[in-house]
Order: sequence, then C-alpha cells, then structure tokens
Amino acid sequence: MVISLILILALVVFLATFIGFNISNVIPAFWFFKTYTNLPVVILVFIAFGAGIVLSLLCVLFARLRKSDEENSVQEAKNKVEKAEKKEQKLKEKSDKKLAKLAAKEAKASKSKKTKPEDLNKTQEMSTADLQNMPK
Repeated sequence: MVISLILILALVVFLATFIGFNISNVIPAFWFFKTYTNLPVVILVFIAFGAGIVLSLLCVLFARLRKSDEENSVQEAKNKVEKAEKKEQKLKEKSDKKLAKLAAKEAKASKSKKTKPEDLNKTQEMSTADLQNMPK
C-alpha cells in the first residue's frame, strides 16, 4: 500500500516536470489528413495516452466477450451431458419397473399354481387311488 502510494507520487512528479519543461515546446503534427503547426508536445502526449487507454479497454472487452462465449459453449456441453444422463436414468428406471412387474407376475402365477384347489383335489384323488391299489 505504501509502495503504491510512493509510485503514484513519483509518477505525478515526473509528469509535472515533463509538462513544466515542455509547455512552451510546440511541434507540427499531421493528424487525420490535417497538419497542425503549433501543437504543444504535452497535448500530443495526452492524446497518445488517451488513445492507448481506449484501445486497451477495447482489447479487454473483446477478450471478455470471447471468454464468455467459450464459457457459454462449455455450459451448453455440460447441459447436454446432464440431459443424456437423465435420459439414461429414466430408461433404466423404466426397464427396472418392467422387470419388477414381470417378477411380480411370475411370483403371482407360481403362487396361484401352488394353491389351486383343483390341484389339491387331484393329489388327494391320486393318494386315495394309490391307497386302494396298494396290496394289503
């Protein structure tokens, strides 16, 4: 913090001495197809400084726009992957439900086969027939 304050003060002192020594110096300058004959050096330096700031800001803005475009494309790719994962999960859930239904039907069918009264009567008839045919 102190070092930055010292650097700023040194810059201000340098600019003040530069302006003080060159305030009376004028140069001819050719700018936008026009020649300026009595243009002070200080004004020319400030114009160059302002042009540098404007161009730097434009470069920063374009870089941020490009970065945000890249981030948007990355986000879109992530969204596509998430959608595909959700689709796969739904398909897996559907197939699990179908398998559970089939298993339930098979269990119900096997349970109903075991406890049918007709089957019980047949086994009782067979056992009585076997008893009658058995030698005493």
